[in-house]
Amino acid sequence: MNEALSRFSQEELLGRPSSPLGLVGAEEMIAGRRVVVTGAAGSVGGPLVQLLAELRPESLLLLDHHEHSLFRLRLETAPLLKVPTQWVLADVRDRRKLERLFRENRPDVLFHLAAYKHVPLGEDNPDQTIEVNLAGTRTVIETGAEFGVSRLIYPSSDKAVNPPSVYGSTKRIAERLVQAADRTLGAGLSIVRFVNIVGTGGSVIETFSAQIAAGKALTLTDPGMTRYWITMPEATRLLAQAACAPQSGEIFMPDTGPAINLAEMARHLHRLLAPDGSEYAVNYIGVRPGERMHEILLSSYERSEPTPYPGILRVASSRRELPSFAEVSGLIDDLLELAYGGRLAALRDRALELAQALQ
Repeated sequence: MNEALSRFSQEELLGRPSSPLGLVGAEEMIAGRRVVVTGAAGSVGGPLVQLLAELRPESLLLLDHHEHSLFRLRLETAPLLKVPTQWVLADVRDRRKLERLFRENRPDVLFHLAAYKHVPLGEDNPDQTIEVNLAGTRTVIETGAEFGVSRLIYPSSDKAVNPPSVYGSTKRIAERLVQAADRTLGAGLSIVRFVNIVGTGGSVIETFSAQIAAGKALTLTDPGMTRYWITMPEATRLLAQAACAPQSGEIFMPDTGPAINLAEMARHLHRLLAPDGSEYAVNYIGVRPGERMHEILLSSYERSEPTPYPGILRVASSRRELPSFAEVSGLIDDLLELAYGGRLAALRDRALELAQALQ
């Protein structure tokens, strides 16, 4: 989070208090265990690593493919982490490296955060989005199961519900892959369906802040666009809580409250951040490919149910027949064939088609 935003709490930026998410049973799950985080140097990975370290794991294995981000994570967290920690450059698509790392470290709990996440870039680069978000996730799941991971937590997104984007499609297909792996491979896998998180890199809040600081007009897609939001502490605690859910194979989501109008959020941030007398101005640029006006939290087959954990809901589905791991894996292979062949338009169409079929 940039300097201007850091002067305010995330609750102030969001305009609402945080949910009282606890960590019921999380320390019991993490303490004394070997923990892996992929995508550890990302916006959520860094805060999650610090939270996990407080839960006294035996060791931390922190993986990321981005050298500068991993260097920065090590620089910032090494003095704070009181447990044995490795910072490793690794791509989740590299099965041989993952196998070596997991063979040497025998991890118990795995948080798989590594993914490409930006919707417009995903539309322009569907091949890379498919490779990382689906082939990479499959590699992590299979390697984790092979070397004894007992719990794997996978962050999904509200964009997985009836997705109009490649990114959202990869998240829905991955949800089904994770659920199938939980049934087939015997590993305890759980899913957290996130919404927008305050403090993530490249978020609209960061964009608005930079524009306000530069005295520029704020760029908005549409005056009616809304999004659901949670704070970073809510996000990391939700991941930790999902690790100790009594039943695996479930999808959890935050109890976010109502969606927030982005135009109202922009005006709120301008009041907080702009110098006195600064004029509030907006340029509307239109909805971009893959975006939608209002996010959907649940498909027509799903409903939310309360859990014993405050602020956390369980997603229940009326679907009785779900695809097997081999079936979802085969669908991913079909997508990869299109990706490797450079057939990007066909790849995008097929990803959207499969995601709808897997609702």
